Amino acid sequence: MSIRMQGKFLMTSWGKNSLILILLWGFIQSQESNQIYGFITDQSSGEALIGANVYLAETDRGTATNHDGYFVLSAIPRGDYSVIVSYLGYSTLTKRISLKGGDDFEFSAALIVTPIEMSNIEVTGEEVDRRVNIQISRNTLNMRQLKNVPQLGEADLFRTLQSLPGVLTESEFSTGLIIRGGNSDQNLILLDGITVYNPSHVGGFFSNFIVDAIKEADLLKGGFNAEYGGRLSAVLNVRSREGNRNRFQGKGSISLLSAQTTMEGPIGKGAWLMSARRTYFDQVFKGTSFHFPYYFYDLQGHIFQDVGKNDRISMSFYTGKDDLFWDEILLKGVWGNRTLSMNYRKFFNTKLVSNWLLAKSRFDIFFGLGGDSGINEEDYIDDLTFRSDWTWFASQDAQVRFGMEIKDLDFVYSSSFLDSTIFDTRSHPIEGAAYIKTKYWLSKKLMIEPGLRVNYYDKAADHWFMDPRFGMKYLLTNDRYINFSTGIYHQFMETIQDDFNPKILDAWFAIDTSVNPASAVQVVLGYEEYFGSSYHVQIETYYKDMKNLLTFVDTRSTVDEMIPDETLDDLVDVGDGYAYGFELFFEKRLGRLNGWASYAWSLSRKKFHGEEYYTNWDRRHVFNFIGNYRLNKKWDINGKWTYQTGQPYTPILGYYIERVPDASNQVYRTIPGTRNGGRYPLYHRLDLGAVWHTKVKGKKMDLFIQIVNTYWQKNVFRYVYQFGSTQNGVDDDGDKEIDEADEGRPQRRVINGLPIIPSIGVSFEF
Repeated sequence: MSIRMQGKFLMTSWGKNSLILILLWGFIQSQESNQIYGFITDQSSGEALIGANVYLAETDRGTATNHDGYFVLSAIPRGDYSVIVSYLGYSTLTKRISLKGGDDFEFSAALIVTPIEMSNIEVTGEEVDRRVNIQISRNTLNMRQLKNVPQLGEADLFRTLQSLPGVLTESEFSTGLIIRGGNSDQNLILLDGITVYNPSHVGGFFSNFIVDAIKEADLLKGGFNAEYGGRLSAVLNVRSREGNRNRFQGKGSISLLSAQTTMEGPIGKGAWLMSARRTYFDQVFKGTSFHFPYYFYDLQGHIFQDVGKNDRISMSFYTGKDDLFWDEILLKGVWGNRTLSMNYRKFFNTKLVSNWLLAKSRFDIFFGLGGDSGINEEDYIDDLTFRSDWTWFASQDAQVRFGMEIKDLDFVYSSSFLDSTIFDTRSHPIEGAAYIKTKYWLSKKLMIEPGLRVNYYDKAADHWFMDPRFGMKYLLTNDRYINFSTGIYHQFMETIQDDFNPKILDAWFAIDTSVNPASAVQVVLGYEEYFGSSYHVQIETYYKDMKNLLTFVDTRSTVDEMIPDETLDDLVDVGDGYAYGFELFFEKRLGRLNGWASYAWSLSRKKFHGEEYYTNWDRRHVFNFIGNYRLNKKWDINGKWTYQTGQPYTPILGYYIERVPDASNQVYRTIPGTRNGGRYPLYHRLDLGAVWHTKVKGKKMDLFIQIVNTYWQKNVFRYVYQFGSTQNGVDDDGDKEIDEADEGRPQRRVINGLPIIPSIGVSFEF
């Protein structure tokens, strides 16, 4: 049965009737009496706290705040209650209230930060957020957690995510995330609702996001519901900090590789925040033999204004550029992202809230070698998005989310050589979607979350695609849960995989009528348990079946100039794939020692041209240990150790001699073995860091020392085969003999990954 037919069947079997019944029941329930609503914020900055727990001590009623810090408790009988508000890392707040018949009681609170390393007491009511949300395959990181990981020069979001189970990169020199066997283009990456394409810098040392400007990064590794679409594997939803609406505040940092600053403060009835960063590889060694003519910068900001009590207007933006110019070989590369969004949030009443988004996102690449008459590639993706999301707090047992999205897209890819066009393709598709999902408690122990996403894409042979989704949470106890999710997913834009050559930059292509959109079916089953407020264990297993993955295979001869570009099918072949695995995650969140340990067993395979082989990023076993230990009020020590099975590569079985007529030398050619039939050696690496906390004129200042690859493990990045010569006067095969008859044979060389890299820097407030 095709993916499309499966979608129709699932929609018919449980989609329509269950959604209608749940909506009607939620409406009936919503007519009951009292409700408590309000916002939970940080006292020092006024920023919303996402996932804060609010519950009534005398009842079993409780809920958690959404991404606006907003909550609603419905159908509360009249009487006197103790409202308890708690959030990890903050002091718990308790307040008595009195409800009379028919009241809508507004309750907003500001919580005070408590040092997390000294929090040894239970966070009462913290389990509310676990119970009321289906959190399958979900990991949420805040700024504090991101800063407690040893990094190269500064904290980085993607580098931290790589220590979570099921999250990998293709190599040490890449930050493109490989999540549960899917290619990096299968991840939807959002910054305040804006799609960001290729959000990493060259070398993979930095992602685009500046940690000091991030409030929260929410990673959904699979099984995400109907509000997200257009990708097969995962969602990374990054939310900016709103800014300090109480006072001006600034911070900065300087390391051996980069400098950055973040400033924020109140403005009108809101706040603003701006972060900037620049590397100086191009300046530090200028005029020396170590000079590397490359730099990048990032500029990220957010501003909001409250318009009355129920309305908020906000704007987010990001711009960044990588610039490489190597004059000696006329190598030039410039690429970057630019995003801008306007968001309007409207509370129609205490139970109905809407968010409206208008966003522009653009990713550009220019790559040139040999000047204007050499090899030149220029491409971009331009994305104009309008989106509307609605949340209806129907009752204490039912919540409904629905909305729509439309994207006006432009894709351009053009390459030339010697003033002749080799390939040129342009596409202007329209992509749209509408979705609805509901979260409903069938009983005190069982919560379900059915959803349906209807996709529209005007350049496909079939314009409409149905994506039914379903999630479920069963409470064994208040601290033990079983989670399940399944769904169908479609993707209408892809980067083209090249299984035979490493990629440097990804160019995006929109599918057309010549190929079907990529699709996937996911099934995820998980178990999670909490031991008090400090310890958390999560166990998950998953299966993912993927169709219509685009792969480039260069079949041209050396005299061919043009690549056919009438349709996408002229450029690529189509393959399928599948992935499955098992993951274990153990986290300690409180105390002087905090961090996590993870293990993942996984398999990722591709089916292409009648053959099946491991993907380039397949790993069988991956262990990660990450921790931060507070020695005292002055010193923190942190560390990260990873141990991984080597990734696949294609070995050679041997070589042969090709004799070319009228040639003075014999030419050696390799005989490749089974595609990805070999494995690089085991990979392991230890990163260590230390932070010294002090104050200068009453302002906080931290001095940090970090060592990447502390014991200098020579991990294999790649095997390459070099061919020598019998006439170059060099010992090519290492046997101390020069220009022998066999000097031209291929010799395997090892390119290692990162060496030991120490770094030092300072961060400060002003």
